[in-house]
Amino acid sequence: MPVDTSFKPRVSVLVPVYNMEKYLCQCMDALCKQTLRNLEIICINDGSTDSSLAILQDYAARDARITIIDKQNSGYGASMNKGLAAARGEYIGIVESDDFPSRNMFEILYDAALKHSADLVKSNYYEHQDGHDSLRANLKGFPYKKSFDPLERPDIITTIPAIWSALYSRRMLLDNQINFRETPGAAFQDTSFVLKAWFASRRCVLIRKPLLHYRVDNPNSSVKTLDKMFVVCDELAESERFLRAGHDRSKVFLPWFHMDKWQKYRWNYERISPDAHTPFATRMLEEYQRAYEAGELEQTCFSEHDWGQVMFLLDKGVDVFVASYPEKF
Repeated sequence: MPVDTSFKPRVSVLVPVYNMEKYLCQCMDALCKQTLRNLEIICINDGSTDSSLAILQDYAARDARITIIDKQNSGYGASMNKGLAAARGEYIGIVESDDFPSRNMFEILYDAALKHSADLVKSNYYEHQDGHDSLRANLKGFPYKKSFDPLERPDIITTIPAIWSALYSRRMLLDNQINFRETPGAAFQDTSFVLKAWFASRRCVLIRKPLLHYRVDNPNSSVKTLDKMFVVCDELAESERFLRAGHDRSKVFLPWFHMDKWQKYRWNYERISPDAHTPFATRMLEEYQRAYEAGELEQTCFSEHDWGQVMFLLDKGVDVFVASYPEKF
């Protein structure tokens, strides 16, 4: 169906799709029934081999706001960048095709964005499992319903990325050249995108109400893959490159970035094979040694436990660290 160029959406919702026939209808129903009617739904089919494309075509035939980008399989990052390039809305939303938004999600987020001329609006979310929701108060402890510069609360970058519980100003993304790394498959490409959005945003608003239902019972979710040991490192390296390019803001953010990186490295250490712990810990040591020597580590940003572990790695080295933490740290 040709795109209606006269239609000017307030929000462009990007929906990356790869073999999600089991969950796709629930996602699309929730999007099509949004109380914010002035949105476009851009579905990027990444070479699905199940009935996902046929499902999308059926919805597009019934709702003119739906656009389908059908492409050969090239991974999550490439899919999202095609969606960003096609988007025409003032704001960008992202909904994974195995999740689904509450009916008023985009109306609430857009109204807050408009009221505060925000670069980024983010809400809490639900974890959805076996048909039941449980609240994930990801933003607890931060100010709700008032605009602030993330520079005023740099610890905001340590919250769970939750890329799909937010709206992002398209102008802010374009001006700062924020997009996705096009690494193969679907693995952590949200990491650098979210961090760069926090670093670049000048006006953010947080919503207490959970608005997105994040599925945690999909066994095929990319977060459950156990390979690609250094991909998260590369995502964080890209985030750091971006941060250091914004020299006026990097001094405040860098100590919190190093703390957030330690948390992500802990998570990655626990998910990879024990055989990979030594090379991974070697990279950890190299990076934290550089940060320590540059005076960028601040003990006050870390918990007492985490700071002790960082110092243990720096003092004792890789072999002792890995022997002391054979499974997790």
